[in-house]
Amino acid sequence: MTTSSRLLWDMVEGPMPRGVLGMGIGDVHRVGDQWVLLLGGYSVSFRNRFYLATAPATADPATTDWQIGVDRRGRAQALMPDAPRDRCDGGGVHTPSYVPGTKEHPPRIYYAGRSGRRHVGASSRYAIGVLEYRAKRWHRRPEPLIRGDEQRSSALEPLVVHHEGRFVMWYLATPHEVAPGEQPDYELRTTTSIDGLTDWTPPHVWSTAEEGFFDNAIIDTGSGWTMILARGTNLHGTIPFPEQGLWRCTAQTLSPQRSSWSPPVKVLDTDPATTPAFMGHGVCDPALARRPDGSLAVFATGTRRYRNWAGLAASRLRHGHPIPVPAPFHLGAAVFTLNEPTP
Repeated sequence: MTTSSRLLWDMVEGPMPRGVLGMGIGDVHRVGDQWVLLLGGYSVSFRNRFYLATAPATADPATTDWQIGVDRRGRAQALMPDAPRDRCDGGGVHTPSYVPGTKEHPPRIYYAGRSGRRHVGASSRYAIGVLEYRAKRWHRRPEPLIRGDEQRSSALEPLVVHHEGRFVMWYLATPHEVAPGEQPDYELRTTTSIDGLTDWTPPHVWSTAEEGFFDNAIIDTGSGWTMILARGTNLHGTIPFPEQGLWRCTAQTLSPQRSSWSPPVKVLDTDPATTPAFMGHGVCDPALARRPDGSLAVFATGTRRYRNWAGLAASRLRHGHPIPVPAPFHLGAAVFTLNEPTP
């Protein structure tokens, strides 16, 4: 089992779309006559928004030249307007999960909404909401579908699949997003719903805090299901920190029960010093697509390994490269080719 990587957009190396400071992976699907790559980005106006990149359906998703939709000024076009600041997602939107439409429901995007200005730390709060595509635009539902609880006040990183008459959701339950110096406390949970909006079942723990998985992606292989799991990246350079990379497991049927899935096996190790710098502090936000040759294209967001911005800027200057935008961390959106047997 081998992997190769290709950097698509990067806060340090570039390129970056006009109007966007940072870009991360959301989800990827073949929709009609094109591939659609959903992206989460941080705009020059300091808002977390969703963006779209597209490619022909006949293209290889791992090698194609993805085109980001732009507005009249040539800037990356946000998928929908920002929510008012007092809404449950008024602080920004993150990690979209696309579900194709059917006769019973329109296309949907499930996502994590942040209710305040704080991205990390004890005062950060996230809940899971949904967009529906009606009358040629995306509409927010007014209230979150899933909120945190007393022990884990944030719910984020949704992955939703509609299969055999029900919606199955994996999501992350955590006290809050990790702040500098903290260790992650991540628990993946599952829940199901018939209509994908109401009556979500009481959640089951899919992976424990000891395992530390942050988010996941799933693809139907035709003879079963493959899941790729990631841990939350080391955004703040905390030492020590749990090992990073990607893990793979399989199941014969799409089940929210952990017992139906094989034990996770690591397929990408980002901890070695030889790891490309753009993902030296780990990868997350996986999304999966099947390539024409049957191998798996794994899209993911990498966190760059470096000591601090000043040192990074000085190194770039010494080598005649542009200085990156000042930021607490720097992300890169990439695609990996995973050569592995179809289960």
